Formats: sequence, structure tokens, C-alpha cells
Amino acid sequence: MTSKHKSPKNLAESVCAELRKRHVAFPDERIIADLFETTYYSSLRTEESEPVTFHLVFLDPAQPDPKPPKNPVKDRWSFIPFAEPIEFSILNVVKIAKSSGLTTSSLVVWPDAEGKLFIWGLVDQQNRFHKFLNRSAEVEAERPGLFQVSVEGIGVVVVYLRYEKVAELRVNELIRNSLDVFGESPIRDLLAPGIADHIASLYGNLPEDLPCSCFSEEIHVQQWLSVLCRILLRVQKLKHGGAILITPELARQGLNVKYRIDYERLQSALATNAVLKSRFDCMELSLLEQDESKASDIPASRFLRLRRLEKELRSSKNEIDGVIWFMALLTRVDGLVLMDRNLAVRGYGVEITTAAEPENLFIAGDRMASEAKLRAASYNHFGTRHRSMMRYCFENPGSIGFVISQDGEVRVISKIGERLIMWENIKLKYYSYVSKKK
Repeated sequence: MTSKHKSPKNLAESVCAELRKRHVAFPDERIIADLFETTYYSSLRTEESEPVTFHLVFLDPAQPDPKPPKNPVKDRWSFIPFAEPIEFSILNVVKIAKSSGLTTSSLVVWPDAEGKLFIWGLVDQQNRFHKFLNRSAEVEAERPGLFQVSVEGIGVVVVYLRYEKVAELRVNELIRNSLDVFGESPIRDLLAPGIADHIASLYGNLPEDLPCSCFSEEIHVQQWLSVLCRILLRVQKLKHGGAILITPELARQGLNVKYRIDYERLQSALATNAVLKSRFDCMELSLLEQDESKASDIPASRFLRLRRLEKELRSSKNEIDGVIWFMALLTRVDGLVLMDRNLAVRGYGVEITTAAEPENLFIAGDRMASEAKLRAASYNHFGTRHRSMMRYCFENPGSIGFVISQDGEVRVISKIGERLIMWENIKLKYYSYVSKKK
């Protein structure tokens, strides 16, 4: 009889199956199972009353970098070996975990000639990967090792093959896909008016002399969505829990707004960034084309203007990052953060006063909330924060509620037709799941 509860062994089976599909040579599957078993049980321990989180790469220390690039970037990763390898045991992992970080460095794990796992050293400069994964960088960073493993919480083990997520073991559940509600979905449809307003405002601010080829609507649509994801990721990282409500109706019926503000800086910051990026990309392309043609000397003044634009663009990105921090921190106050459809904050510390319970509740099995994949759920199964958001969204169609639990789970709630739908395990980071096709 197959158990409905998944284990590290099931995670190992998924990873090995994917490696075989790619015709990648790897050690015995038993060794991979031992790796995930030790990793998983280490995540259940604490060190000085704090959860044990760490990142590791499955990397051969004898050949850590078999195909280095000809012109490596300055902040490329490097392997730092230990003088003596350390046995990969729960006790040792708990002790050494703090020397690695999900944002900076990774433990290097590999079996010896007898198949016993050891920690051979560390890999540095992992911040570029972390920034890209969390939508704070535009360029992918090279990733070392056969595969990469992140322990992101108690009983939460995530495995990547570069930027593809193979699977995630969350306590006793093996997750093989996430719901991209920011792609084609009912949630994307509800966000569409705000996106359209943003694009319209950009056209009104573009310089008249900017060629149309230098402006891409899709890039700025994705940036708008990416900023919303970054806000949710930032709240998630705070580990405090919180809620954000985006609603087209700001009459505030059913809402008690304790701290009223009108914070619209995100809109202006995104608009400024879009114009600067378009101008920078256009000028850079023009200079490259002129340089390749060698038609004439390029005036130094044009290079100076490009460098000035680059500096302004960097400052603009820093402004957006500061705005995201500001908005995320508002969720730490009891109550939700209230936004309009343009992501302008209209208040925080907001209490939902709607009392009527929703008539129904369904968990979506896919991003489209297809009827065949809906699963009925109990309203009373969820906590106070979730239930209050359910009440408001059921009474106010068109509203979108984001609820972030202290454990990091992010759920999206909205009324679609006559049904109250909740999406779980939504995709916020830059990654794709490996294909399940054989």
C-alpha cells in the first residue's frame, strides 16, 4: 500500500529520475537518498534555539570546475576546500550550517571512494544566484555542482538543477509544480487594469525622439508583476506573517483603516525606471552599431551621456528596492496593507469588519482554477488572517487577497464567478520546474 506521506527517499527518486533523463552520470541512488535523509533530518534540529537552514551543492571536489569560462566575471563562484573533509552527519551539519547561507555561500558535499558522504569545503559568491531567483537581478548567474539543495525551513528541502526546480519536500508533501498565477490566470486578469494604467502612463512619459523599437511593453509588464512578487517575497523573508489586499473599490466598506496614507511612489519609480532603461538600451545599441560599422569616430560626449544614464538607472533601481522594503515592512503591523489596483498604498493596520462567512471555498488545482481541478475546503480549517480575507473577498468581487503565513506559505484569495477560490504554492521566484515528460 502506497503511503500518502512523502519522505527524503521520494525526493531522491525524483532527482535521480531527472538526472537519468538528462543522461547525467551520478553516484549510486542510495548515496543520493542518504544525502537527502541527512539534509532533511538536519532541518528538523535547532542550533542555539534557531532553525537550521543552509545551502549545499553536490559537487565533485576533485573536479569542482571542469569547464571554466574563458572570460569569467569578477564575482564568479570559487571552491574553498577544507584542510580535512568533514563527515556529512546530522551533528556536523547542524554545527557547520551557520557558515553557509542561502544568500552567500554553500557547503560542498560529495561521496568518497567508499560511497560515504563528506563536506569538502565551501563555494562562495552565491549572492548573484539568490538575487536573480528573487527577482532583484536581470542576469542569470552560473551555478556549480551536479545539483543544488536549499534547506529553507523546518522540514523544507528544495532541489534545483541550475534554475529548474526538480522538487520540494515540505515536511511530508512532495511538491512537483507551483501555480504561476501571474501568468495567464484569473488573477492576472484582475491585475490587468492596473498593468494597463502603468503602460499608458509610460507612453505619456516617453521622450518624443525615442524610437519605438527601444520600448518593449512586455518588458515593463513583467517588471510590474515582478515588483509585486518582490513585495510578497520580502514579506515572506520577514517571517512575521502579513496580508495585502488589492481592491478596485476604495470606499472602504467592510474595512477599518487605522493608518491612512497615500503612498504612490512605486508608480512614479517604475515610470522613471522604464524611461531610463529605454533611453539607456537605445543609446547603448546605437553606440554598438556605430562601433561595428566603424563609419566614423564616436564622440566622447556620447559615452559620457551613456555612463550618466547608467548611473541614473542604478539609482532608479535602488529607489524601487527601497520602496519595496517600505511597503513590505508595513505588513508587520497588525492588520493588512491596503492597495489600489495601481499598487499605491492607501492604508495599513487595516481591520476587515465584514462578518458574513463565505458561502463556499475551493482550493485551485491549477493556475486557471479549472472546475475539474477544484477541491472543496473548509472555511474553519484556516486561521483568523485567512478567514477575514476570505470574508472580504467573497463580498467584494474583483478584490485580490495575499496572505503570507509566518512559515512563509503565500496564498492568493479571490472570488471568481460565484466561487471563492484560494491558490496555494504560488510561483514567486524566477525558476521553472523540470518537465515531467519522459
